[in-house]
Amino acid sequence: MKKMKGLFRPESSLLWIVAMVCITFSLMTPVFSKPSNLMEILRQCSTSAILILGVTWVISADEMDASFPDIAALASMITALLLRNGLSFELSAIIAIGLCTLFGVLTSILVIKFKFQSLIATIAVSGIAKAIAAIIGKGMPLTITNASGSIIYNMVWGKIAGIPVLFIIAIMLYFVCLWIQEKTVYGQHVYAIGENRQAAKEAGISEKKILSSLFIFSALFAAIGGVIMMAILQSGQPKLGSSFFLDGFTAVFLGAVVFKLGKPNIIGTLVGAILLAILVNGLTLLGSSFFMGQIIKGALLLLGVAIVNIAKNKQRGKGGKLSYE
Repeated sequence: MKKMKGLFRPESSLLWIVAMVCITFSLMTPVFSKPSNLMEILRQCSTSAILILGVTWVISADEMDASFPDIAALASMITALLLRNGLSFELSAIIAIGLCTLFGVLTSILVIKFKFQSLIATIAVSGIAKAIAAIIGKGMPLTITNASGSIIYNMVWGKIAGIPVLFIIAIMLYFVCLWIQEKTVYGQHVYAIGENRQAAKEAGISEKKILSSLFIFSALFAAIGGVIMMAILQSGQPKLGSSFFLDGFTAVFLGAVVFKLGKPNIIGTLVGAILLAILVNGLTLLGSSFFMGQIIKGALLLLGVAIVNIAKNKQRGKGGKLSYE
């Protein structure tokens, strides 16, 4: 009976939504449930899941990061530029990821040393990244033809027992981050800062170090996601960020319905990314317009934000701390 009750807890609601959406699309279009299409959904969700992985913790710490989409776009452009100049895919990717991670360092300096609000700081950093990406390609995509055969290309397009390698890598990354979130002092400190920053300071938690690492992690995963998108699209895309901005925040806030009700978390973000990939794929198969997908994503983002706010207000009304167990 306890197991049955657990299935109907509020934390399980998003999982039920995923199941219902899958059933609905399967009934409306038989192509949706074909194994090849389902595996493609897993590949699609893996890219966005990796790209927004670091944003989850930034928001968990009650901060904001608006720069991750344009950092991803810049990473894709730098990788493409270096590939076109004769460097290997692997070396190009490493350089691009390293350079783009520096934007996380810049954000942390603005927030911690100069006391910028994180939203303002990341908007500024986003603008810089977007401008550099546009300058590299003069506002146009950079197509590449020499990526196939590389290790990264094979990771993006390869399969193991029919399952995309990229999805396996994403799952491994998420499990590592889940372990950090749940089993390490660092993970508990991230949530402690988001819950009550003053109390965290009094408890001896190094707020500056934690926040600095969070912005750097966010930029790192965004850059990795940008490299992956470059491999998928076979081109660097200076405007890549516009397609991931809404998706990223929707997955993170909607994911707050899963596992830790009202609190952005690793598992929730993964489920949110999967749901968005399912919606995009299903709506595409049904011939729906791009704008219909945007409307649905926007509604889901509002739902996620509302649930987070309601959960926080209830806890404050009880005069207790938010529980992360």
